[in-house]
Amino acid sequence: MTSTAEAAGTGQEPRPGPPPPGEPVPGQPLPGQPTGGRRPPSARRRPLVVAAAAGLVVVGLAVAWMGQRAEAIASGKPGLVWALSPASNTVTVRLTAGSGPQARQVLAHSRLSVAEAGTRHPEKAPAGSRKIRVPVPPGKRTQLMVRVSGPQPFQRALTVTVPPPLRILAVRRGPHGVLVSASSPLRGQAGELLCGTDKVSFPAATQAAVAKSPERCRGRLRLTARDGERAVARVTVPSLPEIPLYAFASPAGRAVYITVDDGWTPSAQVLTIMRRTHLPVTAFLIAQAAERNLPYWRAFAAAGGTIGDHTVSHPVMTKLTLTQAATQWGQARESLGRWFGRLPVLGRPPYGAFNPTVEAAGYRGGLTTLVGWSATMTANHIQTWNGKRLEAGEIVLLHWVPGLGHEMVTLLKAIHAAHLTPAALTSASFTGIAPQQRSLDGD
Repeated sequence: MTSTAEAAGTGQEPRPGPPPPGEPVPGQPLPGQPTGGRRPPSARRRPLVVAAAAGLVVVGLAVAWMGQRAEAIASGKPGLVWALSPASNTVTVRLTAGSGPQARQVLAHSRLSVAEAGTRHPEKAPAGSRKIRVPVPPGKRTQLMVRVSGPQPFQRALTVTVPPPLRILAVRRGPHGVLVSASSPLRGQAGELLCGTDKVSFPAATQAAVAKSPERCRGRLRLTARDGERAVARVTVPSLPEIPLYAFASPAGRAVYITVDDGWTPSAQVLTIMRRTHLPVTAFLIAQAAERNLPYWRAFAAAGGTIGDHTVSHPVMTKLTLTQAATQWGQARESLGRWFGRLPVLGRPPYGAFNPTVEAAGYRGGLTTLVGWSATMTANHIQTWNGKRLEAGEIVLLHWVPGLGHEMVTLLKAIHAAHLTPAALTSASFTGIAPQQRSLDGD
């Protein structure tokens, strides 16, 4: 009790001592009682640490995303390709997409311009276009500055060397057509035609030749050099001379003319008649048929017979090109001349089919005259062009077939009955005679 009174006498509150064992500490919750009041400092610092860590994660992700995006944009940088066209003397520059995931987006926002070095007025690609074409002078080296603006801007210098221009040096007429000389080696194009019919060939590296055709040709010959440069030559090609076809010959001396076609079946009887009577006969031979019986045809020529050109293989000549028809005439003529010692000058188109191309081909093949007919002899029957008896100047057509000897005897009787005279057929036989204007019907 004394201690309590002394404390009160001093005016100070007594300090509480530690609670007795087992009693609750003032200000702390009893066991099982919910916590209340302020949290301890360690508890208050824990959310701040978590928030800071989360912030660092977000910042790291943002930095990583930005780095990936920058890398993607960098890998999507557009590419640049260009090509020279010597034909038009232009350079085409084109942007291409890069390889990254943003490549298309980068390309879509890129703009292209090209300027010759030293100029201030660049050529700009139209909106939405990734390509631009700029002219460059031929025969020079030109430096171009290419600029690309957009997400990945860059510039690049291009040096372009253009070949010298192709120049036409001369255009000369010759016996077979027109010869064009150029300044550079030419690029030949097989099968090229001018005016649809005139064949173009390349006899030398810097020359082009245009062959004559049945029709006169005026056109623009487009030539391309091996380096790609182009030029145009204006040419006029005269028409190929045509040799006429005659169905009648001179009636002088009451002459008639005996002709026999093909040659597959030679006739010993006809050869005997020729030797005995000096009968003039003209054989228009197919080269393929004549080759099978060369001894006979040599004997025929020795007996006074005339050999004419009936082509190599007996095609319908009006269905052939000029070159094909000329080959039929020319090769047959060459073979017949080699076999029998004289080149034929007379030719007969198979089936009597002819047109200006066939006539021009005959000229190219070396012939001077094409021969038709006005009368035929078949199975001992003579058919004239007008249904009447034979007249002077008529050309009679027969064929080398079995029974030809008997037909020849019958024909000679009709000729003599009409007081006509068999005559040799030559180019002079057609002097003063009008040529035939349309195809005949026969073989």
